[in-house]
Amino acid sequence: MEYFFDSIEDNEVESYSNYWETIKPKNKIEIFRRYLFAFMSVHTTWENNCKGYKRIRDFSKWRGNSEKLREKINKARVGLHNNRTNFIGRFADSFWSSPSEYISPNSSEGWVEWRNRLAKKILGLGSAKTSFAIEMLFPNDAKVACMDTHLFQMYNLNQTKDRKLYEAIEHDWVERSAKRNIAPYMARCIYWDRKQNRKNSRYWSKVLEN
Repeated sequence: MEYFFDSIEDNEVESYSNYWETIKPKNKIEIFRRYLFAFMSVHTTWENNCKGYKRIRDFSKWRGNSEKLREKINKARVGLHNNRTNFIGRFADSFWSSPSEYISPNSSEGWVEWRNRLAKKILGLGSAKTSFAIEMLFPNDAKVACMDTHLFQMYNLNQTKDRKLYEAIEHDWVERSAKRNIAPYMARCIYWDRKQNRKNSRYWSKVLEN
């Protein structure tokens, strides 16, 4: 852990931060699509995540029609077709009935409190994937992190057996990022991209670009 944070170069921090700021969502439609991407990231590879997202990102073609949504998800062949259809359909109805709940924390709550509130409200994401959506909404500002199985392993923990430690290791990750003067999400992107032998995120994040 210490080696990883010490190994992050200043030019990496600048490059990642600048790039992610350019694709930060600017309106409700783009914000909604970040949540869609998070839904399609559950229990799949990054390749299928991107493939599935591209099938549903034009939500005007399926919003309010569960059969159309199911058809698009089935064609993507990303797995969990019934659950994804159910969860995404419910989320779409909830989001567009009250977008403000999903756009930013309210004035009385911090990042973790907002994430926890959303994780309880959004069926099918949980703490990690809700955090992932928030990371994509506020890439350089969010003080939560998607502590997935890879990061649990980095802490020598098991994501299933040690799930009660989620907020503890998330807090540690956020603190280590602050000491290195890097956004927690930027640190996570660098860690993940290095595991994929990539120098930036665009091999997958380009599907989020306008």
